[in-house]
Amino acid sequence: MKKENMNNKGFSLVELIIVIAIMAILIVVLAPQYLKYVEKSRNSTDLQSATEFKNAMEIYAADPESTEAFADVDIKFTTTGVTYTSTAVDAALKNAALSKDKLKCVSKNNWDAFTLKLKANADGSIDWDYESSKGGSANTNFKDMMNNKSKTPAGGGDETE
Repeated sequence: MKKENMNNKGFSLVELIIVIAIMAILIVVLAPQYLKYVEKSRNSTDLQSATEFKNAMEIYAADPESTEAFADVDIKFTTTGVTYTSTAVDAALKNAALSKDKLKCVSKNNWDAFTLKLKANADGSIDWDYESSKGGSANTNFKDMMNNKSKTPAGGGDETE
């Protein structure tokens, strides 16, 4: 009996299993790295939001035409938004064209909330302190990153990595 010519237009089962196994290995190796980069991006977003917020407050405080005076205030960023109790902060945000609705904490692993503590000085300058927490427990992750960010060399570079 003569063998009929088989139509070999597809992959064999063994070839498909090998390709799936290679893809699974790549996913297992690369997924943790991808998630690490995503979290670094979230942390950078939080640091950038805090820096923009901080700069807006300092510019407003230095403006001789500003109508509101700063008192000591805590500005808390959570996953749902930002909260504070100061009309001067509202005025500074409006002056800097920042939207309160878009400011929130996006980090997931290092902190789930962070606080900027604004201490107004008599000369119009502002001293800052930072706090963060993860699951209700205080940590210094955000404070350390903000302090390192303020020490970034003039030539660029990012010491928060």
